[in-house]
Amino acid sequence: MRKDIELKPKKKKKRGAGVFADKKKRYLLLFLLILPLLVAIGFFGSIVYKEVMNIKNLAQGVAEVKDENKIESMGYILRENATDLQKDYFKQLKAAVEEEEFDGLKIAELVAKNYVADFYTWTNKQGSYDVGGLYYVFDGEYLNGDHFRDNVYLNAKDGFYKYINNYINDYGQDNILEVTNVDVVSSQKTSEKFVLNEHIAYVQDENEEWVDYREDHEFDTYLVKCRWNYKETPLDLNKFADSINLLIIDRNGTFQIVEASEGEIEVRKTQNEEVNESEEEEADSDND
Repeated sequence: MRKDIELKPKKKKKRGAGVFADKKKRYLLLFLLILPLLVAIGFFGSIVYKEVMNIKNLAQGVAEVKDENKIESMGYILRENATDLQKDYFKQLKAAVEEEEFDGLKIAELVAKNYVADFYTWTNKQGSYDVGGLYYVFDGEYLNGDHFRDNVYLNAKDGFYKYINNYINDYGQDNILEVTNVDVVSSQKTSEKFVLNEHIAYVQDENEEWVDYREDHEFDTYLVKCRWNYKETPLDLNKFADSINLLIIDRNGTFQIVEASEGEIEVRKTQNEEVNESEEEEADSDND
């Protein structure tokens, strides 16, 4: 007589069996999977944050600055990791600004020396974004809407500072450019005024459209020519600038650089004067 075989139902596997059966192990594995992503986000986030903060500090200054490292009346700040030369020049400038007898030419010369000592030194810069000397550049707009300081920063980042990271990697931070002294070759207060066509307000014209109302403002102007030396370095110093002409204006008691060139500098005229002169030249050409 055949014995009936009792078929027992198969046991269903529990959902999440195997490695994921244990809730603690499941959470641990999940954490290990996302850990590299979190590390990567944190790493790149810190780089971005550092660069943004460095640029912000360059433009606005650090939150806490010692009194001896700032000249509030002119908006100058000595960088935190300044070289001994930069500290010395800044101390001289601070003393000149605080003198009872105001000497505009002396201040213009010291502004030029501080700018050169910071801009052309690489040993205390963190990368191409860390452009020196910006505190001494006019932070305002000229005729075409361009901003002086922004232009200097962008041109330097893509020019003089473009390959600084390569030089740091190849030669080391301490073996790249560092200015050791700055000499004022010549300086003078010019007879011509520097003219800024500055925004005053937005007003409505006859068509009730808002327009940018601007006025010409004149400022005392100084021309300063500087020459400098670098410390000994493996770099070929013949490839780098060692002299410059600077045009500095006294803008309501603040001395700021508005032009920098290795060639000769002419004091800028107003937009209207430039247009009129161009029209006169064209008229003379037609008459010829």
